[in-house]
Amino acid sequence: MTATAYEFVTIQSRIVIDFFYTGSSIPDNFPQERKNKHMKFNFMILTAIVGLVTLAVNCKPRETITVTGSETMHVMLQMIGLEYSRKKSGFQVVVHGGGSIEGIEKLFQDKTDIAAASRPLTEAELKEFNSKGKFESLVVAYDGIAIIVHPSNPVRRISLEEASKIFAGEITDWSEVGGKPGKIDVLIRNDKSGTAAYFETHVLKQKDLGIKNFETRKNLVYSKTAKIVADNDAMTAAIDSNPNAIGFMGMGSALFENKGRVRALEYSLSGKGPFVIPSVENVYNRKYELSRGLYLFYLSDHGQKIDNFITYVTSEEGQKAVLKSGYLRGTLPTLEVEVKR
Repeated sequence: MTATAYEFVTIQSRIVIDFFYTGSSIPDNFPQERKNKHMKFNFMILTAIVGLVTLAVNCKPRETITVTGSETMHVMLQMIGLEYSRKKSGFQVVVHGGGSIEGIEKLFQDKTDIAAASRPLTEAELKEFNSKGKFESLVVAYDGIAIIVHPSNPVRRISLEEASKIFAGEITDWSEVGGKPGKIDVLIRNDKSGTAAYFETHVLKQKDLGIKNFETRKNLVYSKTAKIVADNDAMTAAIDSNPNAIGFMGMGSALFENKGRVRALEYSLSGKGPFVIPSVENVYNRKYELSRGLYLFYLSDHGQKIDNFITYVTSEEGQKAVLKSGYLRGTLPTLEVEVKR
C-alpha cells in the first residue's frame, strides 16, 4: 500500500470510529428495542463505509490507449474502442481526430499510441518510422469517398472529369453539369486531411484517368474561391445550410453519420457510365471506383497493450464494428469448415 493510500485509510478509519461511537451514544432511558435498532443501523453504516474505503484503495486506474488522426475513421474507431473497453475493463480507448497528418505526426513524436490515416504513408514518412522502431501498418477497412451535395440539389450524378473541373474552378455554375443555374460553392478539407490528399491526387489531378492526364494536371490546385473546413462536422454543416455547395467525405460519414443532411452523388470514372452510388457492396465488388484503404500505424515494440488492441480490431468482433460504421471490412471473415469423413 502506498503512503497516500495508507494516510487515506487512516483518516477514513478515524471518521468511521468517531461516527460509530458518537452515533452509539444512546440515552439509558431508551427502550431496549430502540437501542437495538439504533445499533443495527450504525453497524450497517459502518459496514458500508468500510466497503467504500476498501474499494477506493484496491481500485486500479484504467490504462489508456490513445488513437489519433483521420476524421473519416473517427466514429468507427470510437465504436471499436467502446466495445474493447467493455470487454477489457482495465483499458480505456481514447480517440482524437485532427486529420491523418496530425495522427502521423503525433505517432512520430510519441504523443499517441496509434495513428489513424485514410492514406498510406509516403516514402519519406515510412523511412522516418522505420528508424524509430518496429513499425507496423494495417488496413483496418476500405472506404469509398463520396462527393456530396445538399439533399435538395437536382444534380444526381457526376463524372471524374466534371468533379475535377468543379474543384479546380473550371466549372463554376450548376447549369454546366445539368443542374439549375447558380454559383457552385466548393468546400474542401484542410491540409491535414488524408481524404483531401487522396481526393486532390486522384480526382482533382485526375490520376485515376491515367498517367497522361495526371502529368498535364499535376501542378493544379483547388479553386481559389474554395472554402476550407476543419472536419466532417464542419463540412456537413456548411452543405446542410447551402443548397449550392459541394464537398467530399468518406462514405460512412455521408451515408450513416450525416444521412439526411447531405446526399452522395452517383459517380463514374469515365463519364460514359455506369454511374454508381458509394456503398459497402459497390466498394466490395469494385463497381464504385473512388475508394481507398483506411490504415492504422503503430510501433509494435511500444507495449503489449497496443498489440492486444490491434488484435481485437482485426477480430470478428472488431470487424463487425467496421461494418456497422458503414465501411467495408479490412479482413476476411473467419469461416468454419466441417470435414466429413
